Amino acid sequence: MFQCLDISFAAKKVMALFNSILTGLAGGLQLYSGVKNLFSDNYGRAKNSLDKSRAAENAWYRRNYYNDYLNSSMARAAMKRVEDTLSRNSRQNRAYAAVMGVTPEVSLARNEQNLQVVDNMMSNLASQESARRASVDAQHLQNVNSLNGQQMSLDLNNRSSIDPDLIGGLSLIERAIDGVNWGKEKKTPTEE
Repeated sequence: MFQCLDISFAAKKVMALFNSILTGLAGGLQLYSGVKNLFSDNYGRAKNSLDKSRAAENAWYRRNYYNDYLNSSMARAAMKRVEDTLSRNSRQNRAYAAVMGVTPEVSLARNEQNLQVVDNMMSNLASQESARRASVDAQHLQNVNSLNGQQMSLDLNNRSSIDPDLIGGLSLIERAIDGVNWGKEKKTPTEE
């Protein structure tokens, strides 16, 4: 009933060219989609949030690591206790000296004891400060590692969503270019 129409060679070439153009357009759209994903708002918002977290972490670290420990309430309370103890000892020493007639050597020995109390207190405060700084360093390192892991995860997720689009788009464009080269035989690298 119907006979197969014999399409001429020129019509085949026009159809092949049209097919190549459509394939190239599809590849271009897919490539555009991949590049658009690269600069997507979701990635930008997540990166901004991560940058804000990193800035807040650095501010926390500077505030907690470099603050003056002697201004802390615990250190001030310890110094106040020592000051009160030294004041009380000094009153007792003066009263004892007035009643007993203490020699200068005994007075110097009691002052030496008072200085030893101050030295012990400062040593304890210094060791507490070292322990506090080590704790702040450890917490900061843990937080930085967590933020770096989140950054890597964000970058990998963004890259894994972009790569298929870019590769697919480039593949379609390559197929479109190969389709335009009709009538030419491809040479293998060994023939060149």
